[in-house]
Amino acid sequence: MRRLWSVCNALAIVVAMLLTFASPATRAAAATCVSSVGPGIAPPPTTTLPQGLPGWHATWYGQSGYMSLCPGDTSVATVAYYNTGSNGWVLSRMGQAAFLGTNGPEPGIDQASILGGDGQNGSPATSWPRYNRVAAQPADYVGPGQVAWFQFTVKAPAAPGVYAVGLRPVIEGAQWMEDIGVYWVVTVLYPDGTKPGPSARPRCETCWPLNGVQQGPGQPNIARRALNVRIDNAPAARPHSGTSKADIVFETLVEAGITRYEAIFHSQDPAKIGSVRSARLSDREITPMVRGALAFSGATTEETKFIQEDAAAGKYIDLNANWPYAGAAYFRSSPDDAGNLRSSPYNEWTTSNLLREATNRAGGGDPVSIPTWNFLDSVNHIEWAGGFYGSVNASAITIPYEHQDQVRYAYDGSTRTYARYQYDPNLGRDVREVDAYYNTAIAARNIVVVYTDVVTTAIVEDSLGSLGVNIRTTGSGRVSIFRDGRRQDGTWARNSIFDAWQFVSLAGEPIWLSPGQTWVHMIPTTWSVPSQ
Repeated sequence: MRRLWSVCNALAIVVAMLLTFASPATRAAAATCVSSVGPGIAPPPTTTLPQGLPGWHATWYGQSGYMSLCPGDTSVATVAYYNTGSNGWVLSRMGQAAFLGTNGPEPGIDQASILGGDGQNGSPATSWPRYNRVAAQPADYVGPGQVAWFQFTVKAPAAPGVYAVGLRPVIEGAQWMEDIGVYWVVTVLYPDGTKPGPSARPRCETCWPLNGVQQGPGQPNIARRALNVRIDNAPAARPHSGTSKADIVFETLVEAGITRYEAIFHSQDPAKIGSVRSARLSDREITPMVRGALAFSGATTEETKFIQEDAAAGKYIDLNANWPYAGAAYFRSSPDDAGNLRSSPYNEWTTSNLLREATNRAGGGDPVSIPTWNFLDSVNHIEWAGGFYGSVNASAITIPYEHQDQVRYAYDGSTRTYARYQYDPNLGRDVREVDAYYNTAIAARNIVVVYTDVVTTAIVEDSLGSLGVNIRTTGSGRVSIFRDGRRQDGTWARNSIFDAWQFVSLAGEPIWLSPGQTWVHMIPTTWSVPSQ
C-alpha cells in the first residue's frame, strides 16, 4: 500500500500536467518556446515506509517536477529512493553499488532511452553512467533508513510529443530493487511553445509501412508490392498456413455471414500460404491501399470482370489462378501442414516467391510506395503513448460473428500480444489459432475493429443462392482499437481506396499502432464488440 501511494502520487502529477496542453487558439497566439519544470512531489513520512527488510530493497521517496522542454533542450531531474533494506549501498563495490536503471514499459529492461544516455546504442550523450544506467548513487554509502537523491540529465527529442523512461533501482551485478512502475515524463513542446496532446508521440519514419518493424540490412526491398492473398476460413479450411508471417490480416464478412481472410504479406515471405479461395468485392477496396497484387482462385463472373477492369486501370495486379501468367503460382496438395486430409476446394496453396514471380509476369515489378499505417517506433512504450490517453483496460475481446463463428482474443501482458481463438463447431469449443506450416500460434499486436456499412448485393456467390456483400471502406466511421491490453474508441477516415486508414481518438489525437501483426475486423455499424 505504501509503495502504491508513492506511485499513484507520481501518476497524479503526470495526469495533471498532461491535461494542460494548449488549445489550437492558444497555440496560434504563442510566439516562442520556453522550457519549464513543474512542481515536485514531496516525500511521504518515513514512518509509513518499510524498515530493515532483509537484503537489498528500495522505495520511491519523492522527486523534482516533470519538465516541459523545447526541442533539444536539457534539464536535470532528481528522483529519491529510501533504503528500506538491511544492507547498505556501497558505491565503490560491485554487487553493492546502487544505480538507477532503465526498466519498465519504456524503453524496456536495460534498454537505451531516447531521453538520455552515454551516446551508445542510439542514446543521446547526457552523461549517464551508461545508456541503460540513468544515475549512480550520489553518496559513497547509503545505509539502511537513509535516502539517495539520484540526479540525471535528460534531453528533449527533436519531435514534439510526450516521452517517458521507466526507472528502477538496481544493485549492480546483484539484483533489481523496488519500486516497480516509476517513470520520468518529458513533454517536448512545439517550436511556438505550446504543448502537444497528452499522449502525442511521433510515428516511426524508419519502419515497414504495414507492420511497423524497424527497417534493417538484409531485409527485402521495401518498395516491392504487397501481396493480398484470399484465404478460406471455413472450419474445413483450418488450420491455415503462412498467416503468422502476414503484416496485416483482414477478417472480412462474405456471403451468408461467414468470413474469409485477406492476408497481406509485405515484409516477410512465407514458404506456404493457404488454403487459397476466391475473391470478393472487398478485395477491390483493400488491395489498392497496400499497392498490392491480389492472389485468389477465381471469382463470380461479375467479380472477375470488376477485378479485370481494376487491373487494367492500374489499381492493383490481378493474380487470378485461372490466368495463364498466374496459374503456375498455385498448387493442390493433401494432407495439410497439420496432417489433416484436405479435399477440393480446401487444398489449394501458394508461396510468396511464386506469387512474386507471377506479379512480375503480370507487369507489377516496378517500385511502389505503400502508405504507412502509422506505428510507434518500438514495442516498448508507455501504454498511453500514441493516442491512447483515456483508453480503458481490455484484455479480453469478442468479435460476435454469426453461426457460432465468433472470434475471441486474450491479451498476454508478458509478450504484449493477443492470442486469437475461433469457435470450432466440430469440437464445440474455442480453438487457439495456429499457423500450421510454421507451428506458430497467432500473436497479434493490434486488433482494429472498423464499424461500417456491410451491404448485400445481387451477386450470387454459391450454389445455395447466397448473396455476396460489399463493404464500405472509404469516408469515415467509428473504430475500436485494442493495443497493449487496452481499448481506445475513436473514428476512422479514408479519402480513397488508395489511402490508408487514419485513426483518431475521441480526444482528437492520432492513434498509432504497436509494431507487429495487426488483425482487422470490418463489421456492421449495428454490431458491438464487448471487451473487459
